[in-house]
Amino acid sequence: MIIVVIGKKEDDCIIKDRIYYQFDIGMATEAMILRATELGLVAHPIAGYSPKKTREILGIPENVDVITLVIVGKHSDKIDPILSEKQVEAEKKRLDRKDIDEFVYMNRYTEKR
Repeated sequence: MIIVVIGKKEDDCIIKDRIYYQFDIGMATEAMILRATELGLVAHPIAGYSPKKTREILGIPENVDVITLVIVGKHSDKIDPILSEKQVEAEKKRLDRKDIDEFVYMNRYTEKR
């Protein structure tokens, strides 16, 4: 299943120059992903898609933002044979994550090196 996450700025709270719709959509998307995980499914938001093509295929108007796509499926022990060798290896390991010291600040923001 592919879920298309969309939103409109004016459908949410706007206080002065703070626009909340993408934050709220992000929280709702995360809640959906967590629930899918509780149900034993795999749910993964992806960046490798074309918002323009998604909009075109689904008839989404220009005033509605396509935020992300969430792919939902079942766990599998098999790796799809259509994947390249590089993709197969990537499926077997977790991506490197930033160290917490690279993005957590105490009391004041400082540039990280």
